[in-house]
Amino acid sequence: MSATCSAPISPPTAALRQQSLSRGGAIALSVRILGAGSMLLCHIVLARSLGVTGFGEYAQAITWFQVLCVIGKLGLDNTSLRYVSEYVTKGETGKLRGFAKDSTRASVFASTIIMLCLIAIAWVFWNAIGERLASCLMIAAAMIPLVTLRQIQEASLRGVGQLFNSQISMAIWPLILFVLAGIVWQISPSSMTSPVATFLQLISVGIVSAIVYRFLRHSPLKLGDETAMETCRRQWTNSAVAFLVAELLIVLKSRVCVAMAGILLGRDSAGLYAAMERFADVSILGGQSLGLVIAPQFAALFAAGRYPEMRRLMRQGQILGLAFTVPVAIVVACLGDFVFVLLGTGYREGWTTLVALLVSACITSFAGPAAYVLQMTGRERTMLVITAACAVSNIVLSLVLMGPFGILGLGFSQIVTSLVWTIGVRLSLSQHPAWQHETSECALTESGFGSKDVP
Repeated sequence: MSATCSAPISPPTAALRQQSLSRGGAIALSVRILGAGSMLLCHIVLARSLGVTGFGEYAQAITWFQVLCVIGKLGLDNTSLRYVSEYVTKGETGKLRGFAKDSTRASVFASTIIMLCLIAIAWVFWNAIGERLASCLMIAAAMIPLVTLRQIQEASLRGVGQLFNSQISMAIWPLILFVLAGIVWQISPSSMTSPVATFLQLISVGIVSAIVYRFLRHSPLKLGDETAMETCRRQWTNSAVAFLVAELLIVLKSRVCVAMAGILLGRDSAGLYAAMERFADVSILGGQSLGLVIAPQFAALFAAGRYPEMRRLMRQGQILGLAFTVPVAIVVACLGDFVFVLLGTGYREGWTTLVALLVSACITSFAGPAAYVLQMTGRERTMLVITAACAVSNIVLSLVLMGPFGILGLGFSQIVTSLVWTIGVRLSLSQHPAWQHETSECALTESGFGSKDVP
């Protein structure tokens, strides 16, 4: 995130507070749909051109890259989403500038160290893990600093309500990769290997990182040098650590299965599971898009004490998320044969795993945006406990079930993990002060001494 700036942000964030959920959700969902379509086309091309084994090598490298990006971000993306919204709401431009400078330095330093470590590991174990997978890991390492910094910048843009600019990269980079991969595959099919695919993704990531940086330079976050910089490291560092641990646990909860399949079942299984996971992710598109809109609004509304609006936003988010996830999951499940026509007959073995992952997505959608409420309103420790329980259940069940069921065991593990997650966040939400406040309001209303809509 850039620490340079031109004009102070005018407090408070009236635009953010008045942002329509339907309008913001439509923007987020439109870009997400475009991105999901591009991503799906991209993965179809890669799956067909690389084959199950090659796609498994590519997927393993990208999975490790994603895990290490979480570490490289140091939890500063979610921290940016929360504190940028808060500082802008309160008009604290000095704190905003200090946060921007400190967070940028920290993420660049951490991600560079991680990049060098991954390159060294791939070099040392070149023969043990195989030439192609080692090459993929080294290329993926170069993406870590680019992606970590970009995601922090995008979170900051979301914090000031620039939804389109904050997520357009999600649609652009897979589209660029799809075009590049398609060209290489058509010109020289034999040259389309997993290292080539990873390198093409590096090019795509580099292009979108430059675009997002340009957006940031022309956003309201560009504060002038005349703004006195205030440092509140202790305040946001505690939140960043909690977010970092939570994100790592989330990876263990839901995204580490490809790596586990590659280590314990082989590259073919990793490729098969990765392909099914990509198609199942289409069903969670709506919930993720709503999260992009809702998260900063929860932070701003909570800071302003506008609890009834928080509760309405939560209910709307849950209804809209369910209305998208369940029908899409049913459609994807019913189009199973068409999916394997697109991917190739070698992937048909993953049909039951795809169904299990879709069931898991539907269960998770019942939680709605409850996790965003907890994250954006100072309940990081609660989220850590819930996510840790989910991570443990996922890893333990995966290890137990992979033996007898193969990658289907990973799907079963995801179903149980989704149940634990949904129950945990919903119970925790019922104990949130904004929801406890609702109970008090109801009691006053029933007694005739208050209004349920008074914050």
